[in-house]
Amino acid sequence: MSSRSKSALLPRIARLVVVGAICLSLGMHWALLQGIAWTGMLISFASEGAVMEAVQKTFDGQHGCALCHKVKEGRTSNHELPQQTGQSMQKINAVLVEITTLVAPVGEKISFAMLRGMMVKRNELPETPPPRRGLA
Repeated sequence: MSSRSKSALLPRIARLVVVGAICLSLGMHWALLQGIAWTGMLISFASEGAVMEAVQKTFDGQHGCALCHKVKEGRTSNHELPQQTGQSMQKINAVLVEITTLVAPVGEKISFAMLRGMMVKRNELPETPPPRRGLA
């Protein structure tokens, strides 16, 4: 693995970590778990009867599975936690700023001489093709 590909991998990993942390802080893990629970319920109810009945049982709220109850408990326990103060939000912002300033973009340095050489080549007329012989 070359050093260039290793250096290109670090920003991607950093972005994934930041996106994962944001998703967890927004509570998106509960939505993912609820989707998994609904999928499992839909499959199990559909194997017992008609698909329309399975959809109704899955989403009516009366036939919840064990995972649905755990998700509901987890969501309510998250809301009961004390709200974050402004100081902790400043800490989060400081960490995010530090993460974004750690990774510098990797790019090629182009000098003016290189640019001038490329522009001169583009301004030259193309060579004229040799004359074709007519078919007669």
